Amino acid sequence: MKTKITSALGIALFASLPLYGCAGEAGAAGEPGAAGEAGAPGSPGAPGDAGAPGAAGEAGPQGTPGTPGAAGEAGPAGDAGAPGEVGAAGEAGPPGPAFAPPAVYTTSNDPAGNQIVSFRRASNGNLTPNGFFATGGTGLGAGLGSQDALVFDAKKNRFFAVNAGDDSISMMALRPDGSLTMVAKVASAGVRPVAVAVSGDVVYVANTGDATHAANISGFRATETALTAIAGSTKTLSASLPHPADLAFVPGKDLLVVTERDGNKIDTFALTAGVAADGKFTNSSGQGPFGFAFSAGGQLLVSEAQGGRVGETSDSSYAIDPTTAAVTVVTGSLLSGQTAACWLVVAGNTAYATNAASGNVTGMRVSATGALSLLDASGITGTVGGGATDTAVTPDDGYLYVLVGSTHALAIFAINADGSLTKSPSLTGLPNFAAGLVAR
Repeated sequence: MKTKITSALGIALFASLPLYGCAGEAGAAGEPGAAGEAGAPGSPGAPGDAGAPGAAGEAGPQGTPGTPGAAGEAGPAGDAGAPGEVGAAGEAGPPGPAFAPPAVYTTSNDPAGNQIVSFRRASNGNLTPNGFFATGGTGLGAGLGSQDALVFDAKKNRFFAVNAGDDSISMMALRPDGSLTMVAKVASAGVRPVAVAVSGDVVYVANTGDATHAANISGFRATETALTAIAGSTKTLSASLPHPADLAFVPGKDLLVVTERDGNKIDTFALTAGVAADGKFTNSSGQGPFGFAFSAGGQLLVSEAQGGRVGETSDSSYAIDPTTAAVTVVTGSLLSGQTAACWLVVAGNTAYATNAASGNVTGMRVSATGALSLLDASGITGTVGGGATDTAVTPDDGYLYVLVGSTHALAIFAINADGSLTKSPSLTGLPNFAAGLVAR
């Protein structure tokens, strides 16, 4: 590369020098020659090495923040994780309540000492004796002429029984093994108690009275261990001795109903904090209103003995206004052709009345409004024999039981889907003066 540069310079220098002649005198100087043409341009030199990096410039001012970008679309859901391990089992809780086996109960009503008589109930309705349990009171030793001489409170597992012989009522506790224990006994606040009713912790009794004591109802407060009289709760009926035959609370209401067999009245008593107001007395549709029960629609269904006149017994239904306690007839005195209807129970949409004198059971259909119609045109749905008295239905409406006073037996019927009855062999050997009946 340097050699080429030197040669070019040499040529240029040579061209610019004056031309010299042979030796002699120097001639006059010639005029300068014309300039030679420029030589061809040289080839470009190779690029120089890169210079060192310049110093960093100062930071410029912060720019305005840009507008946030739109949110990106959600990515696909990840795969579900593997299930966690099953935790260890917790400790066992305390055992649940034990329940006594199903049974049927009556009272001996014996003047030597009243007892509740228990019969264990099999799944086919048959009964076996399960024991006698003293109430602590005495019975009358004769018919009570009433319904509900014995009742059971399933919520508290308590029985309430009248002791007509010593004018008292007893509260009995039901144990898981089926036995009963007397918890409390108190005076009935009257003479000859014949029927009892319970609602929550309030208990009322109907006292028939005698020649020197008027009939009445009276209330008590029940705890787990005691019965205590409710002040101001004793109320008279429509007359001195109208023979109260039954009393019960209207389901879910602070309202008590009493039937007067001889007074031909249906009485209603409104309650406030357990205290009954004075009664309202309504004429019965038929003569001799006796036992009663409530339909699924809340109507009152009543048997009417009609003075025991042959073939003239009847049954009626009523609507009760829960606000005014007014009683109005729905079906008035439906004749069954039987004699002395006294006890009445309900199973679903069928009512059953036992006819004491004709010894049979009359079944009746009950409409949604409480209207009654005979299940059988003859008025005979089941036959039990003479002296049919107290009756009871199992909680599942599967079986009907009837006390038969003349034979000291319990008649047993299976209740069919259409309300008809299928009879099983009766249980015999009941106490002579048995009164009241409960099935649970």
